[in-house]
Amino acid sequence: MPNLTHVWAEPDLYLLADEDLVASCERVTRKICPIEKSPEPVLFPEKPWEGVGPDGRVTSLQDPYYGTVLYDPEHRLFRCWYNAYDRFQNRVSAPPYGSQNYSCCYAESSDGIHWEKPVVGAVLHDGSLENNLVRFREDAAEGSSNLGEQVWNVLPYSAPDSEDRFVASLFTHYDDPLFPTGITFCYSADGVRWRMHYPPPLMLEGDCHGFMWDPVQRCYILTTRSHQHMNLCRRWGRPWKRHIAMTRSRDLIHWTATETILEVDEKDPEDAQLYLMYIIPYGHAYLGQLLMFYGHEMALDTQLALSRDLRTWQRVGDRQPILERGEEGSWDCKHVALTHNPPHPEGSRMRFWYGGKNAPHYQAGYGALGTGTLRRDGFVCLEAGDEEGIVNTIPFRPPRPNSACWIILNVDASDGEVLVEVTDVDGRPLDRVTKADCEPIRGDHTRVVVNFPTTPGNFFDRGNFLRFAQDIRLRFYLRNAKLYAFKLNNYSPVWPQKD
Repeated sequence: MPNLTHVWAEPDLYLLADEDLVASCERVTRKICPIEKSPEPVLFPEKPWEGVGPDGRVTSLQDPYYGTVLYDPEHRLFRCWYNAYDRFQNRVSAPPYGSQNYSCCYAESSDGIHWEKPVVGAVLHDGSLENNLVRFREDAAEGSSNLGEQVWNVLPYSAPDSEDRFVASLFTHYDDPLFPTGITFCYSADGVRWRMHYPPPLMLEGDCHGFMWDPVQRCYILTTRSHQHMNLCRRWGRPWKRHIAMTRSRDLIHWTATETILEVDEKDPEDAQLYLMYIIPYGHAYLGQLLMFYGHEMALDTQLALSRDLRTWQRVGDRQPILERGEEGSWDCKHVALTHNPPHPEGSRMRFWYGGKNAPHYQAGYGALGTGTLRRDGFVCLEAGDEEGIVNTIPFRPPRPNSACWIILNVDASDGEVLVEVTDVDGRPLDRVTKADCEPIRGDHTRVVVNFPTTPGNFFDRGNFLRFAQDIRLRFYLRNAKLYAFKLNNYSPVWPQKD
């Protein structure tokens, strides 16, 4: 099964979610563009092992459907691994957390919306193998569904001389004084029966974490909460809050020391904590799906963060949620968390999945899996109204003088237009690529080439195949339009130096 995490990494695609791309702007508004959710869940509890009680009601799910959705192009189907947490089922796991009532279940779909739960025959539940429970412990098929694991991520996997097609990360417990808890990895050929690695490569870390492959640096990345961070806070008498720490590996065995990369600050509400972050290499940067926890409400929603180096992060869109909670009384009114996978492309849009719940954090309620879509690259836009807005970028540098490039926009100008001009680093328009030379862009496009039309017999006109001998800036003129991203191949941004 091919690894799909590379599909959104395009070094010459510049998302306007990155505030550092804009040197200055006038009469434009930066807006977060929330995921457009479907009103009803697409995968929900139906069986006792998923939290359905004897009376048919679902009131005991302690967490939403955390999980992973991957598309398998070989079999043309979506595969989903999701956690069901039934607080009333008695399952035994080691201290310090006591009983951990997690089960991992498996589902399939041809379209990502209509799901089936195949009988996989891997785990006994009440004496029967007729269920969709996934086995992670070797003793699970011998009469125990006491998994106790939080399965957070599943990735496509391949290795020489191995039939394994998947690797999963999970937080689990061990009856071992040296390794009582930790994050470990499991391997599987079918996605149902797994082999767990022991001892845990990341002992004592966790519990919540994100695990992904970085095609840019060609290594695995894992984000979690640092156990050492907690110890230091206690030693210094500093209040501990959930935060985001990161570690990397090339072989899933040897990991770098966890490094804290993101914490709450004075701009966050006093009760806010950073619960979890899953990272997607997207365009020229990394996007973080940042799950926020608000202690007073015991509620969670998802914001967006952005980084170019995985260490320095921007909180995007004035910290407004990219995934909003539902209205009061709805099935996802208290807790919404995106699944740990890149979005799936659907034409000009992208499909996401998320777990939702109608009860406060760690309180029993109804949970399920929902879905929603977003415009391609459309996380943040710069929007102008009737009065023309202007956006000036930072400089871009050619690899050598007169290197060719194209300028391609992701823009919605259905009720307006966009014009582009190219300037030198001091803002002076260059010859034959001015606003007056540009062919107006109208309509809604996720990819449209900027053109400076040629005239018959004029060899020096630019067209859309552009060459420049020096550093350049782009200047966008927007009227009743939204600009989401632009592509500028070959030329590299000259990022501003920060103290």
